[in-house]
Amino acid sequence: MASIEELTSAIAQSPNCEELYLERGKCYWQQRDIPHAFADYDAALRLNPHSPARELKAMAQDILAFYNKEMYNP
Repeated sequence: MASIEELTSAIAQSPNCEELYLERGKCYWQQRDIPHAFADYDAALRLNPHSPARELKAMAQDILAFYNKEMYNP
């Protein structure tokens, strides 16, 4: 897997490559840098409205929205 720095450099060379934004978004997500991950998913979606970024972003939003009320009620 490429690093964020490598993907950023590749994006500078090919700014219309949806796959690069998608991969960098995955890297940001793994590093728990949620704002940058979502920004890259959105960039991929602007380039291709049918991008897998739609599912990745929806999954990430579900994870962030998860609330287990039993964890907070002793």
